[in-house]
Order: sequence, then C-alpha cells, then structure tokens
Amino acid sequence: MIFCAINKSMIEILILYVIHKREKTLYGIRKEIIEIFGTFTKPSIGTIYPALQRLLKDGAVSVFEKMSEGGKKSSYYSITKKGHEVFKKLFFNSASENPSLFYTQLQARFGTMGLLSIDDRKLFLSEFSKKIDIYQFELENKLKDEFLDLDYYQRQLLNKTLTELKSLREYIKTLKVDHVG
Repeated sequence: MIFCAINKSMIEILILYVIHKREKTLYGIRKEIIEIFGTFTKPSIGTIYPALQRLLKDGAVSVFEKMSEGGKKSSYYSITKKGHEVFKKLFFNSASENPSLFYTQLQARFGTMGLLSIDDRKLFLSEFSKKIDIYQFELENKLKDEFLDLDYYQRQLLNKTLTELKSLREYIKTLKVDHVG
C-alpha cells in the first residue's frame, strides 16, 4: 500500500471532521484519522499538532483541559461554529496540480463530504468532475503526441492512469449526494 504525503489544508480537514461529533485528545484525533482514513494517510503527531495549533489560532477549534481519574491532565479539542466555516473553506480550496497529491486530496474530500450541505456536495462533485476531465484530456493528448518520445513503460503508466480516471468518474456517478449519515 502506498501512502501519500498530505498537505496542510487536508490534515486540517481531517482533524475538523473527526472532532465534529465530540471532543478528542491529540492522540484520539490521530487514532480516529488512522482508523477512518488510514488507507491513504497515516499522519504523525508531529503533523497533527501544528495543524491543531493553526486551527486554534484561527478560532476553528477550542481546547479545554480535563483531569483523568488517574490524575493526568489531558487537552481536549472540539470544533467551533467558525470551525464549520473553516472546514468548508478548506474543502473548496483548489486541488493540487500534482496528480498524486490530487488523488490524496480527493480521497480526503470524499471521506469528509458528509459535513457539507447537499448543494455543496453537488458543487464539489461537479468541480472535481471537471478537473478529472482536464486530466483525462491532458493524458490522451500525451498519448497521441507523436513528438513526445515515450517508452513502453511510460505509455503503460499513462494508460493505467487514464483507466483510473475513467473509473473515478464512474465512482463519482454512484455517489448519492442527498445521503445523510
């Protein structure tokens, strides 16, 4: 399995998503991100903590401390009203031009779009379908370009990526944007 690096806005989206139902500690946030999104990313505490600090500074997250039964003080993070607005803003930030990052960002967005309104889900799927069309067009042109000196393996890789884009488009068609929960 290949894990891709995830950019700042994507880790923030994942954090806001996992704390939207109830507050969690830093370690609880990491555990849930890995449980839900571990097929494509496994962020370290060193990635999550700075993102939490940015979200705290922006007012998207609040923190409170609580003593455990064993006397240990733990910090719990929760999403604020502003955090829901920040989530939406981050969600609709433009996707990376780097194809491997684009796919990771897309997976993070698919996995968290349940926090969006139905209209925003429709908008998201429409925008990403257009982006997929652009990638497909570029790949098809590369394969047709007689002046581009691609070897056998490069052509095979481009064909594989083209197949994946077509599969992704079909997947998007199966999503129910009005589904709740």
